[in-house]
Amino acid sequence: MEVNNVNDVDIIAGSTEKLLARSISLREFIQLLGPRLTSNDPEEREKAIELVVSVLCKLGSDFLDSKEVELLLDFLLGRFDESALAGGAVVAGIKHLVLSSSKIPVGCEKLVAQKVFIDGSVQDWGQKDRFALFQVLEYFVTKRLEGIRSMGVEFLLGFIRSMTGERDPRCLVIAFRLFCKVVRLFSLGPFVEDVFDVVACYYPIEFKPSSGDTTGITRDLLMSGCEECLVASPSFAPFTYQLIAEKLDDDELDEDTKLEVCSFLARACDIFPAIALRGQLDDILAQLRMVAFNPATKSAIMPTQIMTAIQAITTKLSSGLEEGPVGIDHICEDFLENCEPFILQCEMGMCGRSLTLLEFLASCHSKMTKTVIEKVLGWLLMLVKGETVNSAANRDEVIDEGFKYLPRWCKLASSTGNDSLVLCHQQSLLKEIRKCESKTTCYPMGEVFVSLQNADNAMTAYYDELLTRSLKDSINDDSDLRNSCLSFIHEFAIHNWNLLAKLLASRVDCIRGNCSIVPILCAAVCSMESMQFILPFLQPLLSQPQAWSATNLQNLLAVFSCNKSQQDLCEILFRHMFSSLMLASDDALSEHSVALAECIQDIGLSLHTEFHLSIMRFLAEHIEMRPVLLLLVYLFIVQSEDVEEISTMLSKLPPSGMEWQKVVLMGAIVNKAGDFERRMEHFDVICSKFSKESQFRYKGVMCRQLLLVDRSQGWAILETLLDDLKNHPEDELLLSTALCECVDFDSRWSDISKCAYHSTVLARQRIFYQILPILVRHFNQLQSGNLVGPRYLSLILERTQSRRLHYQGEKLKQRETEFDWDL
Repeated sequence: MEVNNVNDVDIIAGSTEKLLARSISLREFIQLLGPRLTSNDPEEREKAIELVVSVLCKLGSDFLDSKEVELLLDFLLGRFDESALAGGAVVAGIKHLVLSSSKIPVGCEKLVAQKVFIDGSVQDWGQKDRFALFQVLEYFVTKRLEGIRSMGVEFLLGFIRSMTGERDPRCLVIAFRLFCKVVRLFSLGPFVEDVFDVVACYYPIEFKPSSGDTTGITRDLLMSGCEECLVASPSFAPFTYQLIAEKLDDDELDEDTKLEVCSFLARACDIFPAIALRGQLDDILAQLRMVAFNPATKSAIMPTQIMTAIQAITTKLSSGLEEGPVGIDHICEDFLENCEPFILQCEMGMCGRSLTLLEFLASCHSKMTKTVIEKVLGWLLMLVKGETVNSAANRDEVIDEGFKYLPRWCKLASSTGNDSLVLCHQQSLLKEIRKCESKTTCYPMGEVFVSLQNADNAMTAYYDELLTRSLKDSINDDSDLRNSCLSFIHEFAIHNWNLLAKLLASRVDCIRGNCSIVPILCAAVCSMESMQFILPFLQPLLSQPQAWSATNLQNLLAVFSCNKSQQDLCEILFRHMFSSLMLASDDALSEHSVALAECIQDIGLSLHTEFHLSIMRFLAEHIEMRPVLLLLVYLFIVQSEDVEEISTMLSKLPPSGMEWQKVVLMGAIVNKAGDFERRMEHFDVICSKFSKESQFRYKGVMCRQLLLVDRSQGWAILETLLDDLKNHPEDELLLSTALCECVDFDSRWSDISKCAYHSTVLARQRIFYQILPILVRHFNQLQSGNLVGPRYLSLILERTQSRRLHYQGEKLKQRETEFDWDL
């Protein structure tokens, strides 16, 4: 084959064809290029090698036998150093032969590793070639492990040199993977620190992809790879811990990066043996404290990364060493000693942060719990006594700070079985509380005291004082004070009902007809016994419209929420509550029906299915005799999964009146029934006798309820409403309301969760996106100057709260500038 005066493209095509046809041998092909491969001109030699490699890449994976692969590798490796200077194709050829040939000769991994990674200098090559060489090495380490391992320390040192100084993120991803494999294959011996330093220099990763980056490589990916390297060998443990301590102390690293290091510390603790951690413990704790109590950070929230690291340290020490308890004690003492000044000198602004850390520390290990709580309670008592105040001007602020945290720590003591720590300070605390002018302090501490169940004469007198205050504080405009007060009453009822009942009777008996006691009465219900005591006071009040304020209804709802586990109690209480409501006049019930219906709907969410159904049947008996009661319970009724019960309720209503409530019940049935089409035919007949407004709203509700469960009939109804709006502009207002019902998800009747409607996953999003093309099509059909379309589209777009639909609306607005839209 003649190659003189033939361009390289033709040479590649012709040679490939002849080789595949076996009309020339590989040796003959190389010989044809001999003069160019041995030319004195380096560029000419490089071009010849490129020709050889280009042809090789076009041959099949099984074309070359192992002997030919070996000869070609030897040929390319012989030109490896020279090609690096010219930036040639030798690396591409080696990569192709190793990764694409099916018959790789035995032992070739040693030849390549020796020439490229031991004798060669990988970092002299460009990024693309370095990446290819790392791919070749990864193949050998994975597929030709024995050959690589037999090269021993010489290969290990060669690999270290090849990776040292790598900066390209694409190469680092594979280099980090290789590093982990290599260190697990070889005994590192005296080279442990040298090997470790190869990757330690990268930590923590500083990398931000450029705006046009297409590699998909992120800082998190590189960080994860680097951290994997740092824990790849148990022998790295002391160096890793030392590195972590150094980075936590590095002033050039920002707080977010240091928190990442804390997360890595937790991971290192999970992986490395406990003995390694014990040797570095003091340095680690010192630097953790520096991050935790950074004076530049004013937040009272202790980052979870720090607490996770502390948890990992205590877990490792307690499970991995005989002297683990000593290590736990050391951690406890260390943090207590260093937190003390931040707590006692709370003016520094680190009190809350320190207490958060100590609370977590108390939960980390049972050995630390009592010690930490005992110390903290002592410090907080000093704060509330004002013993740590440096300036009289700060006294009240310091005392308030102490009382801010004291209840929480007292409750922590009680919940961990350390009641004695609070009891020993009880008289001192009581004395200081009586001095405190803050109303919001006495109630949380009252909760603590009642939980201790130590009601001596002094404490009984104090509880009586709090109960007296509660009569006013429970109706105070300050919601924090109200809630604090009612929480105390509820805890009192739970822990010492007999005493509360005795004190309560003497306080409320003389004002039993006053609606102001409703909050306290509701808060006191915690059991059947307490409910039976409270009902004679509460039930007469619930028949008075004055008792139906928003706050009182919330308190009534709280009774059911707090006692959700006692369904028998909830059912009995509901029956008594509803019986009281029925004593009110029809006018009063109608006037307050919205608030009462919403409250009863929320109560329904606290009831289990069987109790909800039992109450439904109870309601049905009364609604048949007094239909106005439907206004109060229709939102409760739609929650039922029993479609027949809802239908029965609907059938008991008179044919006229309460059309909207009937429509809502029909919608619930259609949403939940399997035979919805048959039922809709029946409802269509009923609604044909309703007002025009109710007929339109009926269509909107049916549309929406069908769309929730992805039934096509819903879209047909929507199309009908849109056509009606176009053809009957005189009904614009009524139809617009009906259209809004189609996309209403926020009203009480339409709330999927509160009404327990059936729906597909992400129904709201699906409906909003499916409705877009329908709206666009109808808009495009409107004649220029028709202002009805823009107005109703605006209404629907507002209801959807969808960015995509609003964006489309703006586009339509631009197209029809004569329409005065207000989107």
